[in-house]
Amino acid sequence: MKNPEQRKQESILKLKTKAIPYIDWLPHIESSDDVIQRSAEHIAKRAIACLLMIQVACDLDRDQFDQETEDFIADLLNKFEVADELTVKEKNILNRSAAQQDIVNMIWKYEAYWVLLWTLGIVDELKYPDEIADCDFAIEVVSRCRSLQEFMQQVKLRDIEEILDEADLIYRYDWACVEARLKQQNAPANLNASIVLERHGALNWLIQADADWDNPDVST
Repeated sequence: MKNPEQRKQESILKLKTKAIPYIDWLPHIESSDDVIQRSAEHIAKRAIACLLMIQVACDLDRDQFDQETEDFIADLLNKFEVADELTVKEKNILNRSAAQQDIVNMIWKYEAYWVLLWTLGIVDELKYPDEIADCDFAIEVVSRCRSLQEFMQQVKLRDIEEILDEADLIYRYDWACVEARLKQQNAPANLNASIVLERHGALNWLIQADADWDNPDVST
């Protein structure tokens, strides 16, 4: 088991290899002793609810969300037992009461959802955050299942130490992206700042018991 300072130094080493700026005094994150890990089923339900609302947002963005689609989504929410899992922003999407920017923001949740798939052991690796998630695969891992129970059969929850490694690293990537934006520069080393932001929020949701999925802690 690593202590938080060891984890921080390992992250900094990765930043150095790509010449990504960092600051020594940026704090380390929680230790595994401080984390109340969410259950695999809780994470799975959050992932499925998120994906379904992303699909609604995509349809709304293309002006293709009709009554037939709405009924189809309602059926899926019930089939996967996630109708009660929707957040306030997700309900606004489903009820067609979200602003256009909120619809766009929901589509970007693909990247947060991808983190959950990785945490559940469905995605093998969280690759360097410079390319968007594989949306076709992201949809398929749910669409090929007929129930929550069937979805859970492909789940193997990752160790909290792995999750904390990624949480610490993304925290430092996000600092570098924010610093570049403040200086009106591009994000360093081809980082995609939007991907980094979504991953940061999702990883913090995983390790912070009181985290709000709609308004994640992405402070740097």
